[in-house]
Amino acid sequence: MPVKVEVFVSEPPCSGGRLLLKLIEKIKEEYKGKIEIEIYKGQNPKLNEYGINASPAIVIDKDIRIIGVCPTEEALREAGIQ
Repeated sequence: MPVKVEVFVSEPPCSGGRLLLKLIEKIKEEYKGKIEIEIYKGQNPKLNEYGINASPAIVIDKDIRIIGVCPTEEALREAGIQ
């Protein structure tokens, strides 16, 4: 079963959001078939569902892992994308 990764960025994306979107594209290619990625830009009901009030943010398998910063690739892997 693929790992579900939900990515939240502002619209238009801030500098951290732009970096995160580039990183996610790289990860998506590397882990093709192993992860399922949903990208949410701007206001979205999912933000309230998770109680997220800062971006960028990453939720992995319904668990908030990163809020307010763009992680390094290594930190993203440590957060649960493997």
